[in-house]
Amino acid sequence: MTEKTSLKGLYTALVTPLVDGEINLNDFRRLISFQVEGGADGIVVAGTTGESPTLTGGEFISLLETAVANGKQMKVFAGVGSCSTTEAVRKTKIAHDIGVSGMLAVTPYYNRPTQSGLVEYYSRIADATDRPIILYSVPSRCGVEIAIDTISTLRSRYSNIVGIKEATENCSRVEKITDLMGEDFAVFSGNDSMTLPFMSLGAVGVVSVMSNITPHEMARLVALAGAGDFRGALHLYRTMQPMISKLFIETNPLPVKFLLEAKGIISSAQCRSPLGELSESSVAELSRLLD
Repeated sequence: MTEKTSLKGLYTALVTPLVDGEINLNDFRRLISFQVEGGADGIVVAGTTGESPTLTGGEFISLLETAVANGKQMKVFAGVGSCSTTEAVRKTKIAHDIGVSGMLAVTPYYNRPTQSGLVEYYSRIADATDRPIILYSVPSRCGVEIAIDTISTLRSRYSNIVGIKEATENCSRVEKITDLMGEDFAVFSGNDSMTLPFMSLGAVGVVSVMSNITPHEMARLVALAGAGDFRGALHLYRTMQPMISKLFIETNPLPVKFLLEAKGIISSAQCRSPLGELSESSVAELSRLLD
C-alpha cells in the first residue's frame, strides 16, 4: 500500500562550512537563514555536498540538531547513506530521533552492490523510520544505479519510500520512472543543469548545489517550471547557466564553497582532505565569473 507524497520544489544540498578543520556552526546557521529567506522548500544536511564521508558521528548530530532548530520554516532532510548498511541504519535512527523531516539515502559507494543488495539496504533503512525517504542514484560517484524495477519493488513495499534524486543526464530513464511510478512518487533532478529537462518529463523539483548561492533564483526557476511556464524558466536559467556550468569545474563542493566565501556567505572555502584545493586556473576562472 502506498501513499501520496507532497514533496516538491527546491531542496538545497547544503555545504558544511569549515574553519581550521572544524565545523563553523555560525556560518551554518547563516546559510540556513539564507535558504529560508530565499524561498527554498527544504535543505539536505550531511549529504555529498556536505562532505558526508568525512563527518564524525558527533558532527553529524550537531549539524542535524542545528538544522532542525534553525530551519523550522522548511523541510530538513538528513543524508543517511553509507557504504555500510549498518551505518546507514544507525544514522537513520539518529536523524529520526533528532526530528528531521525525512532521509536522503545515497546508494552504497565503492562496494557496488547488486540490485538485490540495494533492496535489502533500502528496506533496512525504511524499517528504521516512518519518515519519508528519498532514494539517491548517482552512478558517477557510486558505480551503481538503482534499476527502475528496484525502485518499483521498494515503493510497493514501503509507503515511506516516496521519491528519488536522479543525478544523471538520462532523460529517457526519468520519463520511464515518472510514467511507471505516477504522481505519488517524487522525482528530483540531482543536477542543476538537468532541472528543466527533467521537470518537463514529470520531475517535481531539484536537489540543488547552485541554490547554496542563489536560492531565490533557483526557487523561482522551479516554481516557473512547476507551473508549466518553461519559456520563462528557460529565460531565467540562461542567466544562471554560466555559474551552473562552473560548479563542477572541479570536484563538488570545492567550486561552490569558493563562491560562497567570495560572496561573504561563509567565512572559509575550506574542504576536508582528501578533496584538496582548487587549482589556480579554476580560481581564476571562477573569479572572472564573479567579476
